[in-house]
Amino acid sequence: MASLGLPFQGKIWYYVESAYGSGPSSVGELPISVKVVDAKPGVGDKHKKLRGIDKREACYLLEQCNDFTFHLEYIPQVGDTLFEDVNISDPSDCRLETVAFVLVTNDCLGADQSIYLISGAKVKTTRVSASHNTEYMYVMDFSVESIVTASSPTGYSEPAALTGDICAFNVAGSITKDGGDFAYILNSIDVTIDQGIKDYWDHDSLEKQFAIEGEFNVEGSVDISLDEGGAMHFAEVLAQDDFTIVLNLGAAGAPKITINNCKWKNSSIDVNISGEDMKESAPFTGKTISYATV
Repeated sequence: MASLGLPFQGKIWYYVESAYGSGPSSVGELPISVKVVDAKPGVGDKHKKLRGIDKREACYLLEQCNDFTFHLEYIPQVGDTLFEDVNISDPSDCRLETVAFVLVTNDCLGADQSIYLISGAKVKTTRVSASHNTEYMYVMDFSVESIVTASSPTGYSEPAALTGDICAFNVAGSITKDGGDFAYILNSIDVTIDQGIKDYWDHDSLEKQFAIEGEFNVEGSVDISLDEGGAMHFAEVLAQDDFTIVLNLGAAGAPKITINNCKWKNSSIDVNISGEDMKESAPFTGKTISYATV
């Protein structure tokens, strides 16, 4: 009898594809963080209900295109390369790279393993977040060209695990605005990068043909203290001056994400009886991002 699908028996790694949908290969395997917390391959609705005027029940279930997706959450480490590989456009053609994943489940159960070969993955959104006493978290959602399953990872080699430090909000690193502090206290940051990916299918085919980059947007918020009663921050919102945010996620070698041409989006000054310092979850919009290491 087949075994249950068991927890804590997963593995995942990735490849940068040579062409859209080329899939995993026997070389070029790359590690993701040792702290992957969620990996979720999926497919959208495979049928829609059709009805006629003659009865209430559906008369036909019409097959729909294969709309594969992949959701990934992990804690970044020093040495992580996935963020840069999927979020920064290739300067040679101004396009995003596509990647492939090998996801292994039931790793200790031999014949009862399931292997998901995920090809043509192009990131749609990436969320970067952390707060007081927590680790940083990357949450990525991908458009995917195809997902096939196998019972063995034969032909694919798992790369050596990353050994760098875990990136955490209160351990090393810094978050700066134009090279200085946001405020006396910065309690959290939450940034979402939206690549505006549009998926396309051709006539006479259920398979996805293209995933094209659309409008690029980057938005986020920081929980900051409203120093001097908030007037200075309120004035910055009204002035709409540009500023640059730099996220150093750790010490030397850690990811460094720069958000350029930012402006505060709005403000709401709350004077209340909470007994806490005045603070605001201040939203901002940026224009572009760049990536380096600390």
